[in-house]
Amino acid sequence: MTITPARTPGLAEHLKDKGAAMRAAAGRRPHDSDWDEEIGAVCVADDATGVRKVRIGDWSFIGDGGPDIGGFGLGPSSPELLCAVISTCLTHTLMCMAALDDIPIDRVEVQVRARNNDARFFEVPSDAPDVPHDLKATVLLTGPSSPEQYATLIAAADERCPMLKMVRSQHTIALLTAPTASAD
Repeated sequence: MTITPARTPGLAEHLKDKGAAMRAAAGRRPHDSDWDEEIGAVCVADDATGVRKVRIGDWSFIGDGGPDIGGFGLGPSSPELLCAVISTCLTHTLMCMAALDDIPIDRVEVQVRARNNDARFFEVPSDAPDVPHDLKATVLLTGPSSPEQYATLIAAADERCPMLKMVRSQHTIALLTAPTASAD
């Protein structure tokens, strides 16, 4: 009688399942047009807190600023959310690439930090950039793979992470005006 050992829960096991799921999806959707989708989010501020209520699909969260900018600190600021977006995308890119390349990882941690200066909002002269800048991402991978494998994986993710690419390049955004509704 052969006894199959129980699956060890954890990220390394998840990455095996993720790789299989990704390879199967690529087989089912072999054309780039199969992957084209429209994504989006909506943000509404409509109460005395000024909190920004964000809705993305079935998920919602809030954004806010601190007291110096008239907020209450009830949620992360937009620059902090940018750091979070980069952090989660780089983490996911590392996981996807590790899953497809069968590189075991027990833990991925990506910390993204940036400098931010809101002086211009207050009409305070500043030589600092008016966008988050000096972004730094620190990646920590733990598991049974070699440091060389992890260094190669990090370098590849640095080139392929969609949000890193977005931040590093310039894109236009069409700013459309919706019809104005009365606040009856």
